[in-house]
Amino acid sequence: MRKFFIAMLFVLAPVAATFAQGVVGKWKLSDGTAIVEVYQEGDIYNGKIVWLKNPTDPNGNPAVDKNNPDAKLRSRELMGLNMLSNLKAKDGEYSGGVIYDPGNGKTYYCSMAVEGDILKVRGSLDKRGLLGRTMDWFRVK
Repeated sequence: MRKFFIAMLFVLAPVAATFAQGVVGKWKLSDGTAIVEVYQEGDIYNGKIVWLKNPTDPNGNPAVDKNNPDAKLRSRELMGLNMLSNLKAKDGEYSGGVIYDPGNGKTYYCSMAVEGDILKVRGSLDKRGLLGRTMDWFRVK
């Protein structure tokens, strides 16, 4: 019986370590254009852009939030931009927050769930998540 428990410890330890990592960390978008670092502040989870495939425009200037509907924000740099905000953890899911898409300048309701080294990020037009799409982001090790 003791050997069984020891064997189970070796089998379950990697699973527990992955689960313990949770959502906090760096995640590469499925299209490979950016890496977002998800971080925790109190009981809130946010995410900021920490790497861009194309960090500069054709003139060599830093890439900016040119599609933002607020003209005053169009000159802010994409690097360091918070694109995930105000998510809260509940029952293995992170929800109640928003995700900003700098590609089109729109903000969507957001929920996320970790499945191993994949973060399922759902952006939607409605709070319940019925009208939207899910993207896979991949953990950066």
